[in-house]
Amino acid sequence: MAVIPPKVVDSDFSTDLINRGYELAYRGKVGELYRAPGKAEQLLMVRSDRLSIFDFVLPVTVPYKGEVLIALTHFWLTQVFPDIPNHLLAWGTEEERWTTAGWKMDDVLKLPLERTLLIKEADVWPWEMIFRHHVGGSVWKQYQTDSTAGGNQIPAGLSKWQKLDSPIFTPTTKAESGHDVAVTVADYAQETGDFGMMLSQICGDIYARAYEYAARRNLLVLDTKFEVSPDGEFLDEVLTPDSSRYTTVEDLESAIAEGRDPVFYDKEPVRIWGRALETPWGTGLQSLDPTDDSHLDFVEELEVPAAVADDCSDRYLQIFEMITGYQLVDYQEQFLGIN
Repeated sequence: MAVIPPKVVDSDFSTDLINRGYELAYRGKVGELYRAPGKAEQLLMVRSDRLSIFDFVLPVTVPYKGEVLIALTHFWLTQVFPDIPNHLLAWGTEEERWTTAGWKMDDVLKLPLERTLLIKEADVWPWEMIFRHHVGGSVWKQYQTDSTAGGNQIPAGLSKWQKLDSPIFTPTTKAESGHDVAVTVADYAQETGDFGMMLSQICGDIYARAYEYAARRNLLVLDTKFEVSPDGEFLDEVLTPDSSRYTTVEDLESAIAEGRDPVFYDKEPVRIWGRALETPWGTGLQSLDPTDDSHLDFVEELEVPAAVADDCSDRYLQIFEMITGYQLVDYQEQFLGIN
């Protein structure tokens, strides 16, 4: 499990769930999975307000972050892509779904529904399925070297974040701790065969559909990563600010003209702060090792400025409204059964 600073490892909802007999099955940087007593092959997928950058969990929480991640995943899977296989079993307003899954509504209403989805337990494909329609982010350095990204040949001379003619697949390994490792598509294909390439095609098709959907709202999904099961079901978060990089059409055009990064509607304010932070080992958290105990101890004692966390929170809420057309509280009331 992820190394989480004691200051943010527990929350009111996690303590309450454990006290009521729910078993913590998994705790990641931001997400948690719980088993309910007597509910075989079912899990509660819960999202906290914790924040991670550069594979470190910071000792700070971002208001509404977990709620946005849950509501936006719910939106994509139920309102935009109800046709794709996924791990959802039930959601708040559809009482019959919970009761069909063996739940009493008295128990459901005691859950932190604003940050919870009921899912079926599933195996996880051990690869991060990452897709990009723009050249930037972690592949930018490689592109500048040889005009490739993930083994995909890309036209030379593109500006940072310029749109590619078509999306590309840039897989990585899925690490339990530390950094994921980028691999080429050829390496991925050799390891996974025709079946793995079929899964990449399925994910790529969903990314293309999501890109078109967002573009109609003047947004760009610059890149995204999916988690899937070996059965081709979509797992975990889908197209959230923690798994995707969003910006607006106008700001991207200005950013390319001005030679800067666009405004990202995610945790970018904290990344900027983290890159500039002076550490005993040099400038920036991105140069530290998340498996080094002394580096972890240093991060555990950091004070993240409140203004930076609040800027993050505002961006999460803004992108939710831009994508869905709802304010978070209205969506929760109408679709998640939260009053």
